[in-house]
Amino acid sequence: MADYKLGCNFDFDLINKVKDLNDQYSKNRISEFYGSERRMAFLTARPSFRLPEISKDHLEEFVKQTRDIGVIFNYTCNTIFPGSKSFLMSKKDEIKDFVNYLWNIGVEQLTVSNPILMDLIREANDQIGLEVSTIMHIDAITQIKYLKEMYDINKVCGNLIKNRHIEFLKREAKYCNNNGINLELMVNEFCGVGGEDYTTHCVYRDSCYLYHATNESKEDANSLNGYPMNYCISSRKTHPINWMRTRFIRPEDIPKYEALGINHYKITGRTGTTNYLEELAKAYLSENWEGNLLSLWKPLETIYSEQNEFDFVQPADIPNKKLNGFIDHWFDNPNFDCSLEVCGETCRHCHDFFYKYVNK
Repeated sequence: MADYKLGCNFDFDLINKVKDLNDQYSKNRISEFYGSERRMAFLTARPSFRLPEISKDHLEEFVKQTRDIGVIFNYTCNTIFPGSKSFLMSKKDEIKDFVNYLWNIGVEQLTVSNPILMDLIREANDQIGLEVSTIMHIDAITQIKYLKEMYDINKVCGNLIKNRHIEFLKREAKYCNNNGINLELMVNEFCGVGGEDYTTHCVYRDSCYLYHATNESKEDANSLNGYPMNYCISSRKTHPINWMRTRFIRPEDIPKYEALGINHYKITGRTGTTNYLEELAKAYLSENWEGNLLSLWKPLETIYSEQNEFDFVQPADIPNKKLNGFIDHWFDNPNFDCSLEVCGETCRHCHDFFYKYVNK
């Protein structure tokens, strides 16, 4: 059984849809919502203009209704840059009060990517659950041991680049399972940059989160030629194969990851529409997606255009069902590590699979 954490846009109708989906599917379930709102935007990995502006009453009722259907609420305090140390000192009491407020209204989990916030959270509250954000880039299992000892974490969202390093995942899962920690993988994230015949883990990723933390408006985000998001968006359009080289996990491939001992997964898209989030949840709960692979990820362009996700014209069409067997290359070679290869030169698996099965 797989437990999914679903992005939350604070629409009450989303709660009803998740309840219906959990009632419909018995093997897998949505066990958490995650998200944050504009009031404390400096704590999150999203600029304030991309966060919903809701009242305290709305937040409290949303958390209550979430708990009523047996789903946990995970509040994201996952900025990579919460401000200077002097700024944090001036905000210390406010942050601690906010943590306790969240705990008192029923928030059971916080996602954090900066250890200084873990310090402040643990000063305020030693009961609330702490999840290490994927933004923290856990790339060594001993890092998890340290974070458990220092901050009593109970969950880790894995480093995206490790999604296809099977031996690492197997050992990471074993350590987490033996130490009371839930290991979670992001399933529908397509971050990466590339050229005509290669893709690599996004070199703009940290810059992206730094500017998420400091942009205050769409004008800020679009300045300097839209750096960095426009850079990565344009690079993925070079060739359809570049999308296959990113670290997504298809709904159909979840059982392979479960066999490694991993039972928790994160569905991205918390700024999406309710209907879009429902379709993503349905795909992963049913372990089936009939459409374009790219449609599993909320198009970044729609963040600024506010276009409905279903109306967006994708830059490529990669039928998801044509990727059956694609992931076997990594599971059959568990020590294979893409980061040790020169994509498109020393490894051409994605290229060869595309032309053999996708673009026949």
